[in-house]
Amino acid sequence: MDCGFPASVSTHPAGAGFARKVRGEIIFCDICRVAALTVVHLSSERSWRGGEQQMAYLIENLIPSGVKVAVLARENSAFEKWCADRDIDLYTAGFRIGPDLSTALKLKRVVRDLGADLVHVHSGKSHTIAWLAASLGMRAPIVVHRRVDFPLSGSPVKLAKYNHPSVKKIICVSDAIADLIRSKVARPERVARVYSGIDFTRFDGPNTGSDFRKENGIPEGALLVGNVSALAPHKDYHTWIRTAKRVAEVRNDVYFVAVGEGGLTEEIKAAAAEAGIEKRVVFTGFRKDVPDLLPQFDLFLITSETEGLGTGIIDAMYCRLPVVATRAGGIPELVVPDKTGFLCEVVDDICLAKRVVQLLEDRALRERFGREGRTRAERFSGRDMAAAVEKIYRELGD
Repeated sequence: MDCGFPASVSTHPAGAGFARKVRGEIIFCDICRVAALTVVHLSSERSWRGGEQQMAYLIENLIPSGVKVAVLARENSAFEKWCADRDIDLYTAGFRIGPDLSTALKLKRVVRDLGADLVHVHSGKSHTIAWLAASLGMRAPIVVHRRVDFPLSGSPVKLAKYNHPSVKKIICVSDAIADLIRSKVARPERVARVYSGIDFTRFDGPNTGSDFRKENGIPEGALLVGNVSALAPHKDYHTWIRTAKRVAEVRNDVYFVAVGEGGLTEEIKAAAAEAGIEKRVVFTGFRKDVPDLLPQFDLFLITSETEGLGTGIIDAMYCRLPVVATRAGGIPELVVPDKTGFLCEVVDDICLAKRVVQLLEDRALRERFGREGRTRAERFSGRDMAAAVEKIYRELGD
């Protein structure tokens, strides 16, 4: 198998001369002699959110390293289209609510037909499907990726999923999540932390030349406080609106921008109107030009109640934006107080507004936090994330 690295490259993520047994046979690639490895990824969600973006980064970086990737995706989903557009080995299933034996059996067949070495699940629903498949005789080991910091319930079914013998590794995207999982599972040594990462090249391409202020009738010289995230309950946009109202009461030159869509869109718009700041808040909906929008903001404000890590924060810091955020989940592992931004307690709009005003009134501080944030963001690359995950794959095969 050709790993995709040119002959002049002497190093490889797995190391020169690497070999392992696959179905009892020792297999090497032609150039770097890296063992063949086939991984089936499960994508259960219909829409495209942070988890799907992280799956995409992972797959894009695994393929050049010599890992054979296949995806079992939900029918008519955004991830199905993404895979189809890139000629990735693709299978589809229903991923229906409840005990979905049909999808579990489909997974078992795919794993058997491909001779897959591992199954990698990326959501709670995918985990349930893989657990059912293992209970029905699927033999491939399971790697679970946990991206949310919701507490793991003590229900027998939930714990059975995590403690099943087929689950060989539980990858958590922050120490906050890893600590939660270790406290619940029978074998905490199976838990590993691998930070999520971003694709820096998204921000290095040509700018479209869009002028957000001009497009939205915002006065020249006005300051922009933005957020990029789904309008979902755990993002706590109600606190974001209350914070915006407090800031608007003391600064009449500040506008707020919510980039994203979700089930709470109309509710949050109504909250802005009720607060009397609807003319100071711009709801953009989903935007494909986030790399062009972020550099036009002056500050990034995120008020999540729970947050696995917060890759939107990494994007913002890479664009040299100071960050005001809550101490939710893994956010404190990204934002360094008094260096790249400020942290406040969850739902504390008084503290959040105070810190936003402090930064808006001190351009030098914003610029210093922005420089420090860029340096810190560079530690969280999608390539490094994929390399760490591949290392786990190969360690499981030893």
